[in-house]
Amino acid sequence: MLPAAGTGSRLPDHELSKELLPFGNADERGEPVISHLLNCVREAGIRDVIVVLRQGKWDIPDYLAGSEWAHVRFSYKITRGTSGVPETVALGLQDAGARRVVFGFPDILFEPKDAFTRMIERLDNTDADVVLGLFPTENPSKMDMVDSGDDGRVLDIEIKPGDTALALTWILAVWKPAFSTYLSNLLSKNPARLDELATDPGGTHLGHVFQLAMADGMLIASESFADGRSLDIGTPDDLARARAWVS
Repeated sequence: MLPAAGTGSRLPDHELSKELLPFGNADERGEPVISHLLNCVREAGIRDVIVVLRQGKWDIPDYLAGSEWAHVRFSYKITRGTSGVPETVALGLQDAGARRVVFGFPDILFEPKDAFTRMIERLDNTDADVVLGLFPTENPSKMDMVDSGDDGRVLDIEIKPGDTALALTWILAVWKPAFSTYLSNLLSKNPARLDELATDPGGTHLGHVFQLAMADGMLIASESFADGRSLDIGTPDDLARARAWVS
């Protein structure tokens, strides 16, 4: 599942949706950033992709209709906008059925490219309801920072902390149908419980849902890629850095 329901307000003055802005090949145009995530999805053997799409971002399905992605079965949930990533995910889950969900942000670059494969293996071979992919970040105040035990079990999630000793953030997730049901029920039956956790103008985050799920007894584990790297292209400075990204 790929969320593309945002406005890209941190990246003004671009004709393209932010998911299609180029990375790599600094001397040329580069590739659309969404292609990085889709190539990693392909490496994990995934063929069905749900895109939650904001109205007006029609350049995204135009790009995904190209022959390069002919092996992928795309489906779209169209929205005028959502209150945040949890609502975006809930929309996508309407088409997910009872399948496992692999989730990534189409405007974040990461390595290693086989991260999803390793996360799915942990999900399938443990009792975890959710497995988070953890990566280093240079901007902890903008991210969900994760504390995990030696066995990979997630102990705590700090949402955009002003100061933290934690070094890893989650940027990928895979989960079993039980978590899909939990998230959908939370938003449809008790959204006020989630809203109470919102502490910044960005509203609620998926990390808030993970916090509540742990409090309610769900097992959230992690796969650490401490030697990997990640880059959110959501600001002009980071977009410029993405032009130098070499895989």
